[in-house]
Amino acid sequence: MESREPVLETAKKVVAQAAKAKFELTPPAYAVWFAYYRGEHPKLSAEVDRILASGVAFSQEIHERLYNQFLAPREERAVMDQVQKQTQALLAGVMEDLGTAHKDAHQFGGKLAGYVAEIKQAAGLEDLRRIMRHMLHDTAEMMAASKQLEAKLAEASRQTRELRQRLQVTAEAALRDALTGLHNREAFDKKLAELHQEFVRARQYYSAIFVDIDFFKRFNDTYGHAVGDLVLQTVGAILKAGVKGSDFPARYGGEEFVVLLPATVLENAKIVAEQLRVKIAVKRPQDPESGEVFERVTASFGVAQVRPGDTPAAVLARADKALYLAKESGRNTVKTELDLPA
Repeated sequence: MESREPVLETAKKVVAQAAKAKFELTPPAYAVWFAYYRGEHPKLSAEVDRILASGVAFSQEIHERLYNQFLAPREERAVMDQVQKQTQALLAGVMEDLGTAHKDAHQFGGKLAGYVAEIKQAAGLEDLRRIMRHMLHDTAEMMAASKQLEAKLAEASRQTRELRQRLQVTAEAALRDALTGLHNREAFDKKLAELHQEFVRARQYYSAIFVDIDFFKRFNDTYGHAVGDLVLQTVGAILKAGVKGSDFPARYGGEEFVVLLPATVLENAKIVAEQLRVKIAVKRPQDPESGEVFERVTASFGVAQVRPGDTPAAVLARADKALYLAKESGRNTVKTELDLPA
């Protein structure tokens, strides 16, 4: 939960920490400590506390590591460069405002000290009234300046959150296939590695289904690539809608798709594959603009389950062999690794 502390106080803590620890207040460093003092990221806070306890100095490299790990994972380089420039400008403005506030506070303190001396020397009530009038005026100005600064810092915090959200959206978009909206090959590779690590650690079995559209080249040659794209989108939509929970459909490349099924053994994975095969076979692609309906699409399926001693590549290799067996067996069918010749 985000802290209710005014952003002005948080910013002061960040600046004080930079002065105390003697590190340069770069955009990543500012973002890390601002999030730390706001309590926005428990894992980040735990890591900062660990480093503090170890006595290791917070270098620029450490700040960049913390920022990349907890606040801006998997940014696209071009977007990251743009965000860094915007954050640098934002930070420069905030630091200028903080410097002005410190100067104003120092001047205000001097004025108050002067008023104290004047009060001691006041000759009567009229002098006291005049001094109090000036004090009220200066106090009101200082309060207005502080509110203005806090508003600027609140706006800076809002812009920082928006930049972070933009990075997150960019990161997610980079892991999606633009045509089908499914996860792309990079996202698939990452997910497969995660599932395999969990299998090695806790024997949590998973299965993989390869899906290949039958006679896809014929669609392109007969109707053109626009209809070929429509076929890919139709199959992608069926795969996305036909799986549940943590199941992970992705476009593997060309007309080939893959579905990862966490916590699923081969027998159940085959059932899922058969359900998807039927859903594809009964669906005819339709042009959303013209309404034209095209010929039926079918797909072949190959299924494999992870085994002890496997690598991720070994699981995919068996699923791929099962897929080719399905193709050789007449297409529009499901084959598993158990169907492969010994």
